[in-house]
Amino acid sequence: MHKVLLSVLLSVMLVAAGSSVALALQSGGFSVGNLETGSVVGQSFKSLDVDLEFTALMLGGKKAWYPGTAILDLRNQGTLGRRGQPILIKVTNTLKGEHGFNLSADSAFAGPTSMQVEITVKPGETRYIGIPMSDLTFVTAPGSMKVRCQLHEAHLTSHLMIFK
Repeated sequence: MHKVLLSVLLSVMLVAAGSSVALALQSGGFSVGNLETGSVVGQSFKSLDVDLEFTALMLGGKKAWYPGTAILDLRNQGTLGRRGQPILIKVTNTLKGEHGFNLSADSAFAGPTSMQVEITVKPGETRYIGIPMSDLTFVTAPGSMKVRCQLHEAHLTSHLMIFK
């Protein structure tokens, strides 16, 4: 009787421990807002440097997010490095219609904890996306992410390369 009770108790503990680890790795901690009122992990967007800028515009008669490839270098630079400072992305829509901004891992390499940012940007609008360093480094293992418009499949896709 005691062995059965002990094995049930240990099984429950293992399941609980496994699920808490899986929940800890779930992404989605990004924040979206404007420069004045937005914040991520307790830091206002105004106090952060803009790390990346994406602009929706016309390129050769096609709508796209520019630049076609952006590089985010997270390797330590000097002795201080980033010290866990969140990433701030500036997204501007210069087009006459709404444009979607979807930042996600390449579906061929995406795991269950892959980060996916998905917002809609109105014409002439600028929005900011704050991503905690923990979410960016743990959920983007392959180091390559796609930037696309989730509203219009025909629009050109961009890429974000992350060096860790």
